[in-house]
Amino acid sequence: MKRLSLYVFLFLMFSIFTSHSFAAKKHKIYKKLPCYFNGVKVGPSAQKDSGIKGGRCCVGCSAYKEKRGTSMEVRRGTPVVAITDMKVIQIEDSSSEQRSTSYAKEKYGVVVGKDFYSGGKEIIKPYDSLRIYFLDTNGNIILYYHLNETPLVPGFKKGKCKIPLEYEWGRKKMKPEDCGGYSEDLIKNNLNVKKGQVIGTSGHAYNSHFSLGIAVPADEGIKNYILETTKNTDINSYIATVKSDKDKLVSFKSRRQMTKSIAEDEAMKSCRLFFKVHGEQMQNSCYIEDVVVVKSIEGSEYGMKKEFYEKPYQFTKKYMKFTAPQRDFKWENLPTDSDAYLFPVMSKKYLKEIGYYN
Repeated sequence: MKRLSLYVFLFLMFSIFTSHSFAAKKHKIYKKLPCYFNGVKVGPSAQKDSGIKGGRCCVGCSAYKEKRGTSMEVRRGTPVVAITDMKVIQIEDSSSEQRSTSYAKEKYGVVVGKDFYSGGKEIIKPYDSLRIYFLDTNGNIILYYHLNETPLVPGFKKGKCKIPLEYEWGRKKMKPEDCGGYSEDLIKNNLNVKKGQVIGTSGHAYNSHFSLGIAVPADEGIKNYILETTKNTDINSYIATVKSDKDKLVSFKSRRQMTKSIAEDEAMKSCRLFFKVHGEQMQNSCYIEDVVVVKSIEGSEYGMKKEFYEKPYQFTKKYMKFTAPQRDFKWENLPTDSDAYLFPVMSKKYLKEIGYYN
């Protein structure tokens, strides 16, 4: 009898101490986003339309009034995943090696390459400002910002798209068409990503984190418009023109291609092939004159549709409301077909299972 009681006691103790670890491996849906998950600490809340300053996960915190996403405080370089099935609307990168605050400008004066580059407390370094706008199947816009890198545009931060030293000083925002276009996988999937797919890595701005915003349509009319507008859209294509600096009478155009680099290569090959009989010197005279972006969306040159695809920042400001994601939606710890959003950062075990580290 004593031995049986001992077995029962040991079984109960084993259950108590291991139940948490077992539960962590099972699928679970949360009514609100946990304040801590997979190495993430949820920081100051999105405030723009929600009115929340810090939020339940960051009591006493404050943020700027126009803050559109909730901060996910996690180590820089941590993989970030898609929280649901969604489609890319816009990607742009305005990152820099550092950002000097307005106070620093007032204190030192704007002298490029001298006053600010020496460092100091007013300098944010590094400053990651890669942002991605997605559209989910409910008509919501999902915004990730303060990302460091994204596999969706492999050409960012390389070659002519290398980041500048100072934030927005004489440098435009880099877009996919400036940096070799979207990845082959993204093009093959018509700009769609799946829930749980790695879409970038966390960055740094003031501290190590990225921000996640979810904007919902202001009313059913806006929602229906967005869903109808994006129902049968294809991605942009590119046409390159190549000329010779030794023969101004001829020019060569590519066919419509999915990426800028493919269009340039095709037009350049046509030029070099044409001048092959005239020797290497004539072949080397070929140069890219320009590349035209061809909009695949009929009518996108006008009105709300143009604003939606080309200026989502303005579109969300006019026609949508930013939520407090950690408060307003259900979340799940593993990707399923449920209507819950997935944790934006997953465990290393999950990342290994999907082959990310390979």
